Amino acid sequence: MKKFVPLFALTAVIACLTTARAAIITVNTEDNTDFSAGKTNLVTAINSLSDGDTIAFNIPGAAGQVHYLQTPPNGYRIITNNNVKIDGYTQPTATPNTNPIHAANNAKIKICLDSRNGNGTDMGNIESLGPPGENYGFGHCEWAVLGFFGGTNLDIKGLAILTAPAVDPNKNDTSLCNPSDSGCGGPPCIKGLSFARDYPRSCANWHVSGCWIAVDPADGQIKYLADGLTVAAPAIAIAAYRHRDASSSNPVYPQPGIIGVAAGSSNPRAEFNVIINGYGFDSEGLNYRISGNFWGVLPDGMTSADFSVLNGGAQLGDGFVEIGRDVSNTIIGTDGDGINDADEGNVFGGFAKGGAAMINLYSTPQTNIVIAGNTFGVAVDGVTRFTNTAAVVDGFTGQATAQFGSDFDGLSDVLEGNVVFNNNPFATEFPNPASAAEPRLLALSPGARVSFRGNRLVNNDLVPFSYADGSGGRLANFTNYEAAYMSTNADIIPILSTNSTFPRLTGTCAVGVAPYTNIIIDVYQLDPEGWENGKLFGLSELITPDGVTNGFPQGRKYLGSFVDNGPQDSDPAVGKFSLDLSGLDLGPGPVTVTANYSADPPKTHNGRTHTSNFSNPATLIPGGAASVGLTHIVPDMLLWYNGAGNYFTNGPVNPTAQLANHQNWEPNISVLGDTTFLIGVNTFADDGS
Repeated sequence: MKKFVPLFALTAVIACLTTARAAIITVNTEDNTDFSAGKTNLVTAINSLSDGDTIAFNIPGAAGQVHYLQTPPNGYRIITNNNVKIDGYTQPTATPNTNPIHAANNAKIKICLDSRNGNGTDMGNIESLGPPGENYGFGHCEWAVLGFFGGTNLDIKGLAILTAPAVDPNKNDTSLCNPSDSGCGGPPCIKGLSFARDYPRSCANWHVSGCWIAVDPADGQIKYLADGLTVAAPAIAIAAYRHRDASSSNPVYPQPGIIGVAAGSSNPRAEFNVIINGYGFDSEGLNYRISGNFWGVLPDGMTSADFSVLNGGAQLGDGFVEIGRDVSNTIIGTDGDGINDADEGNVFGGFAKGGAAMINLYSTPQTNIVIAGNTFGVAVDGVTRFTNTAAVVDGFTGQATAQFGSDFDGLSDVLEGNVVFNNNPFATEFPNPASAAEPRLLALSPGARVSFRGNRLVNNDLVPFSYADGSGGRLANFTNYEAAYMSTNADIIPILSTNSTFPRLTGTCAVGVAPYTNIIIDVYQLDPEGWENGKLFGLSELITPDGVTNGFPQGRKYLGSFVDNGPQDSDPAVGKFSLDLSGLDLGPGPVTVTANYSADPPKTHNGRTHTSNFSNPATLIPGGAASVGLTHIVPDMLLWYNGAGNYFTNGPVNPTAQLANHQNWEPNISVLGDTTFLIGVNTFADDGS
């Protein structure tokens, strides 16, 4: 026991010394040129940072004033310290958001990092901070409003960023940037926040929360530069790139990183970001979490800031979220752990002119990707649609394992479904559908395993796999995409019987390929918009032998799931089902299904599941009063009118006492309640017609 006493004492001393070093450095002036006694500007604060320090703000001014901190020429020092926090919410009267994700963001941000003057930090200078000769993630044509290199456990919150998208070479030393290497037409591009690393310093565990990028916190609107056209937005809002050795091998990534709500957050709504950009998060690496953000949607939650339209599309990049090289263990939206799931989804705006994807994923590996609980193309009210024709995910490669929607493990299942509105307004975006093609919702490659369950889909193309383009050129890839999970010896899309009689929905699906032999049928109300608008494209793959053109089947409302050969399936054959839909909201009537092929039992968290395309719809044949939502209050009874006695009766019919048959009897329904009706018959006047 004695041997541990000195060690314990030494540990306590070290912990005490570490704690003592942490300091709060308070910025008390917005003037980055004022270095007079008693003044601490942001330049001084960053230059003074040590590990564990916090930069706070207490800048005097009028009540509620937003303070715009002008970036100095050549920017701020690249931050290399560990355990650093920059907290804009320490500024008096600044408050974080308190509303849920499907409401306006009501944060009051009072500190704005302002690079509209074209000033920034050359991220290429990180090459001088590490071993020479290695391949650092940023070059000299990539600048930042704030840059971070190597430091771990970084917390950036409560800041707004307004900036020119490109550096002003008249104010900054851009001599190390080859104009041909710039993505901004010559001068270096300015990115909002940039994260980089080398081998010994990982830049792990960075977190951006409660920030507004390319939004003026004074009024919640975008701003323009002096030309009246260029939006005051970074070329890329947040960037995180790999580091490699001298031979361009052995990549390492600045990960994990979080944009928005952290797992298990004690105050998730305070961590929502608003990011307005044509190129939101550009990154390389794995273990990124992107939850609880507005992307391309102003703080009111109702207005799309569309960079395919703004400035003529000149500032449009690859999309809202781009992750490459190794996309594994990425969460975009809700993690489904039962903690804060309602506040972890993202709200994505729209791209009216296309040209970008909501989420752009490239390279391999792409394992364990979850995209859940997000809203695409519709405002926070769930009704107001944004103009949009963009792909949602481009794309899942041949090694991808992904979950788009719910895993139906019994925890937060409803919250995990994505809501996707697309191709709106249809008549404007597709004035002549027969000569156009809708963008793919998902770009999928053979070999990918994609679970696609519980989503609400409105006016999209064929999903998950867009197999029709009018030429038949996608059909082979479609078959190969499904072949690892289901038999391709028969139809690979479920088929519903047109003779299904309520309450039973009957149909068939392909049998599974081991180990994907647990088949689960998901039932949905049909989205009528996708079905009817899809017909207008007249794609040859969707034309039946009798000349009928089908549309794009998809589920507008998830109704329920049924295990093939489970307790609610009365057909014992594998790949054939007869499902009891009693009690489900069938809505207008037509339903569609997907078949899910799982290597795990139903209700497995993040189960290994692959989802088929949606079936063509079927409407159940009514099978009695209950099948159309009616309720019996008395047994059915046939009444007839006795003309001789002038009374109604249910007694034996006397043909001689019946009124003459003018073939004009018609049923009438009078409502007695929400679901209870009285059905009767009567006649109208015999006018000789």
